[in-house]
Amino acid sequence: MQLFCLRLRGLMLALAPWLVVGCDNPTAATDSPTPETTILPTARYAPRRDFLVIAIPEGAPTHWHAPGYPPTRSLRLYPHGPDADLVAELRKQLNKNIFDPTDPTLLQPVQADRINRLLEVYFGTPAAPRVSLPSWETVVATATVRLESKKSLGAILKSAQSRLRSFPWDVWYTDWHAATAAQDQLRLDDATLARGSVVYRRWCMQCHGPSGAGEPAHAVVNGPMPRDYRQGLFKYTRAFPPANVKKKGQGAAGKPLRTDLARVIRNGINGTIMPAFPTLTAQELEDVVSYVIHLSIRGETEFATMAKITNVGKLTEDDPDFFGGELDWLLMQNYLWVLINWGIAAQNPIPIPPEPFTTEDERIDSAIRGFRLYQSAEFGCASCHADYGRAPQLKWDAWGTIVQPRNLTVGVYRGGGRGEDLYARLYGGIVPSGMTAFHEQLKKTAAGAPDPLWDIVHFLQALGDPGDRRRMQEKDPTIRFDP
Repeated sequence: MQLFCLRLRGLMLALAPWLVVGCDNPTAATDSPTPETTILPTARYAPRRDFLVIAIPEGAPTHWHAPGYPPTRSLRLYPHGPDADLVAELRKQLNKNIFDPTDPTLLQPVQADRINRLLEVYFGTPAAPRVSLPSWETVVATATVRLESKKSLGAILKSAQSRLRSFPWDVWYTDWHAATAAQDQLRLDDATLARGSVVYRRWCMQCHGPSGAGEPAHAVVNGPMPRDYRQGLFKYTRAFPPANVKKKGQGAAGKPLRTDLARVIRNGINGTIMPAFPTLTAQELEDVVSYVIHLSIRGETEFATMAKITNVGKLTEDDPDFFGGELDWLLMQNYLWVLINWGIAAQNPIPIPPEPFTTEDERIDSAIRGFRLYQSAEFGCASCHADYGRAPQLKWDAWGTIVQPRNLTVGVYRGGGRGEDLYARLYGGIVPSGMTAFHEQLKKTAAGAPDPLWDIVHFLQALGDPGDRRRMQEKDPTIRFDP
């Protein structure tokens, strides 16, 4: 009798999300508006319909794309969009590195609809955002009681009993607990998100869009798109998960600290259209940071779920048909893993040592050593930053947009030009654009020897200053800055 009650309780718990997402009422999962969330009460996050770039495209683009039309947008307009040659290259990568969630042979409409309804259950709406982590009982029920319309109640209970016997309780409880801790650490309570959504709509939505997708029409010529948060990837971060952390889902690489997001919002990004917001109050800044994280967690959960289903070439016989309860469990796993990865990033800031030199003479000597390291095969910086970045070498990034390694002679760094900013870029790389991380080089440095990353930092800072370049050449006439 006790076992039957346990099964019945699990079934009832599993029925809750089923009933919510299985009905035709799109407002079933929406909380009643409060005075703080009355803006746009009927708005919903739109289902994702743009291309999923699950890996940096192969090859290299031959030119910049047309203004306002990143290559994946032109790909959607094929054969009528601009940049036919770029589109032709991306078309070769369809169903390999790029997937179309609107293709019914990859993602059926009933699956897309269920994903969208589940996302609303967990993340709410723009007017009533939330990060509603399921209870432990719901995790167990969703993992074991896979409701399917074609199965009888008896068959469902029998399958659930088998799964309960083999369910890795310790593993998933540890993951659920880690996700819960990350949710608290990231400040994702309903009140904070409600306030942050108002700040976001007022100042951010025009460029970054309601769901955080980024609006390409606001990009400038030869410049980056407004950031798309939905893959959980950011460029200018000071978090770097250690290699011994087991990768769950898409991993923690490319996740920022809250302070990273706050710094970008407060100071803007040099060389882009991202402005500074110095007049935001401290409370507004913290609130909108939480809301951006909310959009990113929601977007990555959606992205990872769609990417798994549409990448049919990598599905095995062990993978189920992702419908009904199987889809619910897939999305819930991704949800937990995304939160866990944000938590891992938050716990692993890059260890940036203090500035090692205080005098001008020491700094120039360090820059000269950095020049040698820059040119060396060990670091190989010149292979991407040809002629110190003055020679264009266009590349694809993780969003399927076009980037160019920085022109280092200009001295404008989008992630910040302070020593600690540049040190973080060298230590952890820039994950979405494929820039190499050089933290391993520190392990090869002899005790008491100068920090090679600080030497390269000083060289980069000197490279953008004509006076410092002259001083370097006065000390070492073999140094050349021109071809």
